[in-house]
Amino acid sequence: MARKRIYEDDDGRTIADMSGLERPRLILPRHWDTVRKPPAAPPEPEQEEKPLRPWEQPGDEMSAEDRRVYIFAALRAGLLIGGVFILAAVLLILAMLALWT
Repeated sequence: MARKRIYEDDDGRTIADMSGLERPRLILPRHWDTVRKPPAAPPEPEQEEKPLRPWEQPGDEMSAEDRRVYIFAALRAGLLIGGVFILAAVLLILAMLALWT
């Protein structure tokens, strides 16, 4: 067994508890027989519940129409960027054909 090293500047504090972490499997990482172990100690209950994301307030849900508008705006932006790349590739091919033929 390895000896435990003692450092002169070690004050014994734990910065990050790594006892709950496990090594991931290298072969078949998401195989069906993988069983997760329960955590060593249950987390301490919080005194008062605060929202997980401070920018989200209760009642600030998006409507279906707003969500649809955001989805189509993102799709349009992606297609525009893709179209610019396709147009640049076509122009490059035409320039090469004009140069070498």
